[in-house]
Amino acid sequence: MRSVARELSGQRLPLLVFLVVLLAGAGVFVWTARPAADTAAPTPATSLGAVPATGEVPALPAAGTPADGPVVPGRIVVPAIGVDTAVESRGTVQYENPFTGRTVDGYDVPRSMRTTSWWSDGPAPGSGQMAVVLGHAGADGGAVFDRLSELSPGDEVLLVDAGGAYLRLAVLGEPVTGLDKATSALADTLNRHPADADLALVTCGGEFDEAAGASEDNTVVFARVV
Repeated sequence: MRSVARELSGQRLPLLVFLVVLLAGAGVFVWTARPAADTAAPTPATSLGAVPATGEVPALPAAGTPADGPVVPGRIVVPAIGVDTAVESRGTVQYENPFTGRTVDGYDVPRSMRTTSWWSDGPAPGSGQMAVVLGHAGADGGAVFDRLSELSPGDEVLLVDAGGAYLRLAVLGEPVTGLDKATSALADTLNRHPADADLALVTCGGEFDEAAGASEDNTVVFARVV
């Protein structure tokens, strides 16, 4: 498994203690979350409405001018893996972790396999702290982050808000794969993110565990504003 070992510095302190699980059948992420004392509040702004579970993507905002500060993303574009879709704003919810049976606090995720969600209870992209955007991957293909692990350092990520302001980011390092959902591997990776990471893209990966009804691991890609 690849790992990210750089220490945190400056404003980019640990955001949460995470254990993330994707329920492949139900399309739900589950994780424990303990907010850090200095986690920044999100920037108030207009976001897109909820995307229906049918996967119908609403009209996406066109990129206008570079953002002068944080944005609430409404659109994400990742050309290298063919992603151009909506970003919903979703907060923190409770689920039962299928690997432990425990009720945990977690990030809500998009109902559609074709769209993504930004954790709206945490930092906004461009705020100087690391934002988190999540998307599904599916064994039968067709999910938004099916190819997330194919990204390479320098690949472009574009986030656009509802008004057209955009942030241009570049992937940092290789994708971090094989993060065992039954351990703190994802938590450790996110909390030890690169010092200059402004965004973490998270999805599921690995083999499907029939007993748990979930895939076995996670994949993370870090990116920074350029």
